[in-house]
Amino acid sequence: MTIIEVSGMTRRYGSGKNAFEAVKALDLKVAEGELFGLLGTNGAGKTSTLEVIQGLSRPSEGTVRILGMDPVSDRRKVRPSLGIMLQKGGLPQDLTTAESLRMWAGTCSNPLPTDEVLGRVDLADRADTRVKFLSGGEQRRLDLACAIISRPRVLFLDEPTTGLDPESRRNTWHLIQELKNSGVTIMLTTHYLDEAESLCDRLAIMHRGAVVRSGTVDEVV
Repeated sequence: MTIIEVSGMTRRYGSGKNAFEAVKALDLKVAEGELFGLLGTNGAGKTSTLEVIQGLSRPSEGTVRILGMDPVSDRRKVRPSLGIMLQKGGLPQDLTTAESLRMWAGTCSNPLPTDEVLGRVDLADRADTRVKFLSGGEQRRLDLACAIISRPRVLFLDEPTTGLDPESRRNTWHLIQELKNSGVTIMLTTHYLDEAESLCDRLAIMHRGAVVRSGTVDEVV
């Protein structure tokens, strides 16, 4: 079953002669339970692609479907099934880690227990620490906790391991693999080929807004 289907999707910023195409006529499909990776350097179009697929912005051209629905016009129906980890989080700095996650859980219809999720992202011992005192890597793990607490059917991870130390990175890989094994469909962006090799079933490499290579990890490598 196809969970994500993108057809001829273009994302254009500006208009006329000054228009910039961040994504150009993108086609891709992600099957249920698959982990699909988007690789590329900064400016390749990965984040713009995710924003359109998630329904955070409309495509300039083309169509996007998640679970057979338009992520913008059908947002009320689609959103409860999605978990989203943005490239940069925006949690209140004066709340503690646990308070932040409980606040986020309050927006979900059937959240996981807060303590359980903090344990899964290795933040149980930082539960009473204010967000502003967390390291950059710890804040990324809190962003991941917010993305998975809603028990998503489809999970988007935008550079989930950027800023993590090697041990935290390996633990995050393990958690992502556990989520995939449980049947969650995952789409992630990354700079790291070793991360894609470790996690992805299929991947696409983007350059200047277009996919230049795609396929299984073995095929691309």
